[in-house]
Amino acid sequence: MNRRSVINELAKTLQISETEAEQILRAFAQVLGPIAAEVPPYFERYFETQIQLVLQRMEDFQHITQQQIANLQQRIEDFQHSTQQQIANLQQRMEDLQRSTQQQITNLQQRIDALERRLDRLEKWLFSVLVMILSGVLAIIFKIYFGG
Repeated sequence: MNRRSVINELAKTLQISETEAEQILRAFAQVLGPIAAEVPPYFERYFETQIQLVLQRMEDFQHITQQQIANLQQRIEDFQHSTQQQIANLQQRMEDLQRSTQQQITNLQQRIDALERRLDRLEKWLFSVLVMILSGVLAIIFKIYFGG
């Protein structure tokens, strides 16, 4: 692999820009440069294997994170749907209660009107009875004082 393809592959794997990948490689070269001359080939394979293992773990972590984000988004959508359904149910209950209350008020108004009519009739009846009683009392008083 040439240098540019290594930088490009590292940038894709780590999901960073090529400039940042190149800076990381230079930093590794400065730190590992003196050691690299002394490192046997099997250690390089071990190091590459460890890097691949870390990269695989990063991919697994990214996959798990994406799954969790998808699950959270689904839960949020479910919660929004549930909340909207509850709000709709509450609005329906409020409308039902309002209609029921209005019906009860109408019934009470009708009962009050009926009671007012009955009270008017009783008032007229009582007035006529009182007029008759008063007429009788006046007739008795008249008879006692004037009639003899």
